[in-house]
Amino acid sequence: MATETIGESGYTLEELSEYHDRGRLPAIAAIDGDPQCRAVLDSMDRLGALSRELIESDAAQGLEESWFEQIIGEVARESRAGRDLPLETGDDVTLVVTEGAVRGLVRDAGDGVDGVLVERVDVTVEDGQVDVALTVSVLYGLALAEVAAQVRAEVHAAIAGSAAWDVGEIDVTIDSLRMREERS
Repeated sequence: MATETIGESGYTLEELSEYHDRGRLPAIAAIDGDPQCRAVLDSMDRLGALSRELIESDAAQGLEESWFEQIIGEVARESRAGRDLPLETGDDVTLVVTEGAVRGLVRDAGDGVDGVLVERVDVTVEDGQVDVALTVSVLYGLALAEVAAQVRAEVHAAIAGSAAWDVGEIDVTIDSLRMREERS
């Protein structure tokens, strides 16, 4: 079975991770020019220090696939273009945005909330309304209802500021809590 590549780059998730770890040097045009690869790399940037802690912890416990790797795998799947979603229809033109771009927008908004790490994003657009379902992980000790409300508000603002859609339901599921790693 062939290893799945990201976007049109021809590079695998593991190769993107290695490229990210090298600080994206030397530059690889096939990766830097591919929107799906850039979305995965941007998510890796946001996960930064957390990823190192999780990978080290999972390696110490002998786990084969870390929680972090599962999230990055989900980001890679979500970054695929997917369907074209109509933004605006005129006489001779229909403006569209890809499903992957909308999921990336939602992921960025959710990850921007302190203590939140977006694990999964599902987006549905029907009749000019967008509904969103997010699964997130939250740092232990934060007020969960307040965090969920803040994620909803940030996602709503991101969508409302980027598209002419009506924003419908924004469901936030908190499926895990993370402990803050203490460094000595």
